[in-house]
Amino acid sequence: MKVTEYFIDNISPHIIGYGKGKDLVKLFNQFGFKDIYSSDKGGLPYIGKKNGQPPSKTEYVKDRLNRLSSKNDGSLRDLLNIVINKMPEIIDNIQGLLNDEGYVIEQNDGTYNIQGGVIMKAKPVINEAHFQEIQNRILTALDKAKISIWVVYAWLTNKTLYAKLLDKQNEGLDVRVAIFDDSINAKYGVDITMFHNHYFLKGTKGGIMHHKFCVIDNQVVITGSYNWSNNAEFRNDENVTVEHNPEQATNYSLEYRRLVK
Repeated sequence: MKVTEYFIDNISPHIIGYGKGKDLVKLFNQFGFKDIYSSDKGGLPYIGKKNGQPPSKTEYVKDRLNRLSSKNDGSLRDLLNIVINKMPEIIDNIQGLLNDEGYVIEQNDGTYNIQGGVIMKAKPVINEAHFQEIQNRILTALDKAKISIWVVYAWLTNKTLYAKLLDKQNEGLDVRVAIFDDSINAKYGVDITMFHNHYFLKGTKGGIMHHKFCVIDNQVVITGSYNWSNNAEFRNDENVTVEHNPEQATNYSLEYRRLVK
């Protein structure tokens, strides 16, 4: 399991909550380290700081996480599994970090396990433009989702797409839904409170929150004129593009986070 420095910086504060310094040493020693916690020598072991001082808990955890990540084997995943099973209360806080790295937390028989992995080999960018049978095109893309689906649409009244999102959430995917907070959605919209992560948004500039996009597994973007509404499907001339482009997907994911923060 190889992760980014951003991930390590942001997950380290949660790992620190595992216990005292000696508890952290015991945790990491399960994965090949031979550290000794010594109260007489300042506590945590020397990690190469220029001033020769022992590290803080944060510095120690970051150093050891980076070393496990560089091994790119199952050690880091196993360590994180130990931590989340001891402290399941942190899962809601770290799920997003894991999703961004291409991982998801699943629960089986009361035990939490981190599943998935980042696809390291770059794939060619593919953009598919559609003007007919748009609902079916979206359903096909949603069916292929393995980790996460983040949706933000001005109006969401299409019950077929809504049902598919609920199905994917029930499969264990991280499904997040945001819609415009207005009278149309209030009267005709689906019940997005059924999703663990749901948001009613106003326009940040005083107008309409008019976004229309969906990010799948931080790899694929669905966007275009097509709202996930009955009018879009049955009455209007619409378009949608399915973009298989991880870099573009990251841009949309960042915009999603900006909107809902």
